[in-house]
Amino acid sequence: MQKWMKKFAALLAGLSLAGTTLPSVAAQSSDDNKVDLILDWVPNTNHTGLYVAQAKGYFKEVGVEVDIKRPPEGSTTELVGLGKAAFGIAFQDSLAKRFAGGLPVTAVAAIIEHNTSGIIAKEEAGIKDPKGLEGHKYGTWNDPIELKMMEYMTKKAGGDFSKASLVPNDGDNSIIGLANNQFDAAWVYYAWDGILAGFQKVSTTFFQIRDIAPELDFYSPVIIANNDYLKAHPDQAKKVLAAIKKGYQYAMEHPEEAADILIEAAPELKDQRDFVVASQKWLSERYASDPAKWGQFDPARWNAFYQWLYDNKLVESDLTKGQYFSNEYLGAE
Repeated sequence: MQKWMKKFAALLAGLSLAGTTLPSVAAQSSDDNKVDLILDWVPNTNHTGLYVAQAKGYFKEVGVEVDIKRPPEGSTTELVGLGKAAFGIAFQDSLAKRFAGGLPVTAVAAIIEHNTSGIIAKEEAGIKDPKGLEGHKYGTWNDPIELKMMEYMTKKAGGDFSKASLVPNDGDNSIIGLANNQFDAAWVYYAWDGILAGFQKVSTTFFQIRDIAPELDFYSPVIIANNDYLKAHPDQAKKVLAAIKKGYQYAMEHPEEAADILIEAAPELKDQRDFVVASQKWLSERYASDPAKWGQFDPARWNAFYQWLYDNKLVESDLTKGQYFSNEYLGAE
């Protein structure tokens, strides 16, 4: 769902993402206490725990210096796979083709326990489930996995997705598209666009993907790590994740204070503080149902999604037969 993240960036007027030359993990090894973590896009409430760990000194407590970087030109996943950074942020769905292609990365923590994405629609359209999309305009990213999931969910709800009209969802954000009648419904992450709808006074309905099809409860987003780094520095990886976990636990307990830490790290959010705080309060309740188990993957859930991708010919490899995630670095194995 990386296209959604690109839409997010457009909300932040004046933001400049300058290209950055990143050292390799091997080059970083000259100072074993320093590691890089590359975000998937601009800072947002998915990332709050990272900035809390930095601001509160949790990384320093474990003897590691973590440099949180905004992504330069190119995919974060590829950069981590190439050893340009030890850690990065990615999504289970978009990782599938990279794993199938042999990219040497491992998912080491789930930032949010469950998939919080779903379909948002104009309230007046009366769309309460996927079947309700029939006869309406659906704003699409035109991503093969997205469209197959929509087809699948609509069929499960007793409908026919081909009866919906597909229109491009390529504006600044999905709420603008709804408000301007560009489309009647779109796939969003509620912590951002769902909250945004309320702030823009757009009346909507929303249903979660995982409520329709539990097998689509994929992890989004996740923290990934370079495999060579994990082999060379397993203890350091555990320290980094322990500090990050502590950061997210703080955000769960103190959402408003955590939101202010995020804003301090990303000043372009300052003028949107009320919105960021609202997003943070909503998401802080969903990072983990049990804070002590933040970040842990459920193997059955992870594999159920990849089995679905394979069964629907969206990936050529059966990714359930490989080890592409690990709870080990969270001390859970």
